[in-house]
Formats: sequence, C-alpha cells, structure tokens
Amino acid sequence: MTNLIILAPFALHRQAWRALFLTQPDINIIAVVEDASQAATLIVPGKPTTILIDLHTPQPELARQIKSLVPECGLVFLVPSYELSQVIPLLQAGATGCISRHESVADLARAVIAAGRGEIVLPPAVAVQSLMALAQGQPVEQGLVGPLSERETEVLQLLAQGHTNKDIAQALFLSVRTVEAHLRSIFAKLGVSSRTEAALWAVQHGYSA
Repeated sequence: MTNLIILAPFALHRQAWRALFLTQPDINIIAVVEDASQAATLIVPGKPTTILIDLHTPQPELARQIKSLVPECGLVFLVPSYELSQVIPLLQAGATGCISRHESVADLARAVIAAGRGEIVLPPAVAVQSLMALAQGQPVEQGLVGPLSERETEVLQLLAQGHTNKDIAQALFLSVRTVEAHLRSIFAKLGVSSRTEAALWAVQHGYSA
C-alpha cells in the first residue's frame, strides 16, 4: 500500500483528486493539502509515500523545498507535456518524475505507486533523454566499489533505459523482489543511494545503450 499526499492550491482540485483516488486499490490517501509545509508533518516513516503536486506551472523551487523537508518521499509533478525544458529542472530539483495531464487514471495510479518505491516516473524514451541531458552536467564518478555480476549489469541497463522494477522483472523473467535485491547490490557497488543516481552513473558509463 502506497501512502499518497496530494498538494494542490485550489479546494475544488483537492476534492476532485480525493474522489478519484478513493477508487484506486493499493493507494491510501492520507491528506490533501495546499502547502508544502503541511505535508512534512504527515509522513509515516518506513511507509512508501508519494506526494502528487498539481500546480498551474510546475515549480522546481517547490520540489527542492519539499525534498529538503521529506527526502524519503516520491515527488510527482503533473505537467502539460513531457517537454525536456520542463522535466529536467524538476528532476534536478529532486522530483522523482512527472506525469502528463493527458495520461489515463490507470497510468497516474501506477506512477504514484512507482514513485513511492523511489522509481523514476517518466515514459522510457523521455527518461533516457532526460538522464542523458542530466549526465552531461554531472561529474563522472570513480570506478565501481565492486564488479557487477552479469545479471546486475542487465538490471542496470534496463534501469538506465527508464524501466520500472516491474518492467525489469518481466523482461528478465524475475520477481520484483529479486529485482529490488539486485538494485540494492548495484547501489552499494556504485556507491549511490537512489535510482536516479544509479541511472545517471549508467548513462555516463555507457550502460544505457
């Protein structure tokens, strides 16, 4: 079960979001708020949590503020389209991903659940383009702490191509839990702490092809 906090400045929008998500399985709405500071007091430690942010214009500075308050939460911004000029500043500011207002309710629900697990929330093609753009401005890290196994390499390649844990599991005929275990090992060997950092490392080192 993924906990969900909805941040929207307008009361009618907040009520509409609450009504929509009440029908979605595996998502537990814990609050609808109008201010980022309200969200920080509602987080349950150890529980997958996503903050869905509905603003007229996405604000990277707000992503930075929320991430500083609740670094363990997934942050998903609603955007009018997947323009890199909008997506990249949000990712740089700490957003877990973005979802277009043109997507379906089912896609939105999947995005909320994925973000709660720390997964990058973007269509694969957009994720690859975004990671490549981000990697160009990131310093190349030192070598691996430990060598990757063949399976870990496959998982890392798919991660860098923007795939979710479920996608990776299906592609490699593994369980999602096994994929999660491989990712923990990969993070340790790369010396990183998040999927985004691992994906950036992979892009920088040619694992995204």
